[in-house]
Amino acid sequence: MKPGDRVAAIDDDLEGIVEKIDTQIVYFITDEGLTMQLPVDKVMVIDNFLDENLKQASIRPKENSSKKTPRSKSTNRPVFDLHIEKLQPKHRHLSPTQKLEIQLNEVRRIIHKMKRKHYPEFVLIHGEGKGVLKREIEKILRQNNLKYTDASYREFGNGAVLVIK
Repeated sequence: MKPGDRVAAIDDDLEGIVEKIDTQIVYFITDEGLTMQLPVDKVMVIDNFLDENLKQASIRPKENSSKKTPRSKSTNRPVFDLHIEKLQPKHRHLSPTQKLEIQLNEVRRIIHKMKRKHYPEFVLIHGEGKGVLKREIEKILRQNNLKYTDASYREFGNGAVLVIK
């Protein structure tokens, strides 16, 4: 972690850009312009995965646009892949619980940004596993009063959920 990195609080819905790091404290500026400080072990570096997906997908696609975007083939909804290797390239040392927490924090961040940017629908790819991540995602969606259904089987198989505002 270094100044300029984008970070997120592990146990909270905060993210921002690192301003400086003292021995055990990270100082960062949130997207709202607030200066925050948290212990180093309560902050993780995130890539701009979410921001890149939002930049590339838009509610109203430009006509005659030939740019490829990370969106559903049949519509213009943003698609977010929650596979741990996409979110945290160096994940081998993490426990299953830590991996799940990173994925759920990303879900919370996505929901927050989708609401802020007024996206009517988006897709969360959770993959086909034992169903733990899917159940936790559904719990978060219910807590946020969001409707959801399984995403297109043709596009995503059994491993994705379509979130409808």
